[in-house]
Amino acid sequence: MRASVFEDKLLASSGLMNEPHFRRLIKFQTRRRESLIGSELEIRTTASQALTSQDNANARFTVYSMHIHRASDIRQGADDQWILKKRYSELEAFRRLLFTRIERWEYTVRREFTRKTDRWQRSAEDAYNRHKAFAVVSNAMRRAISPTFPRKHVRSDKPAVIKERVAELPSFVRKTLGVYTDLAVYKTNSQLQGGGFGSSWAQLCTIFAEIETFLEIPQPQKDAEIQRQSAVLALKDFDVCANLVDEKNHEQLCSICLSEDPLTDEARPVVALPCGHHFHEDCVIDWFSTSPTCPLCRRSLTLCTQD
Repeated sequence: MRASVFEDKLLASSGLMNEPHFRRLIKFQTRRRESLIGSELEIRTTASQALTSQDNANARFTVYSMHIHRASDIRQGADDQWILKKRYSELEAFRRLLFTRIERWEYTVRREFTRKTDRWQRSAEDAYNRHKAFAVVSNAMRRAISPTFPRKHVRSDKPAVIKERVAELPSFVRKTLGVYTDLAVYKTNSQLQGGGFGSSWAQLCTIFAEIETFLEIPQPQKDAEIQRQSAVLALKDFDVCANLVDEKNHEQLCSICLSEDPLTDEARPVVALPCGHHFHEDCVIDWFSTSPTCPLCRRSLTLCTQD
């Protein structure tokens, strides 16, 4: 819990939240990551034996099949099922690769900062905030490099070893999926892209693509996530005073929470959807976790942004 509080403070002071669109994406991403920890994401794992060679019946290896299902995902058929099949060696090798990629990215970031030291045009505070912004991303990626990863065994086909891996390997996949969810948001932030940080940003995109390939995320799953993010990006700031002060009917400020406390409402930002309806920012972002539509008229925000 202490680490989580520290990361929240680091994020708040990094300057990343200064972009309204990014702030909303972070809120949405935080809710998605929290769902990976609880029962909202189910990873059911089974183990099976496969032959290394058809000529040698004794040469076998173990395949771990992870059936991944999110409660908020709507499956249309068997083709949309998410089943990740990996050997222990594949998972362990990717963990090492990810660690190497993160270290190289951090090294590139340090080099980019060094090159900019002599010609930094921003204030010292801006430079410090950008340092913290990259620290936020580094911490997010390192979550997947857990010391609890099951260790290697000489006899990996022993029932006790297989049982241990069936229980512990899904934790690595869950954390890696969390990194994927985080990077999908972080790589959109302008602070991480511009100002002489193009090389590290390109490496960040490579890490994201490699995780996506390794997890074998089904296309319907990726499409659904893009639609949810598009819905969040479609939100606009809504000036409550300018838009509602002259209305005679005193329209409900947020039809999701139905709050009528003016003191509470004043402290909560309100956003407008492309269709014209408005809600509390936090309320509608929670709604988008289940459906990228307007809670009132049910119009798809994906269609709204294309109009």
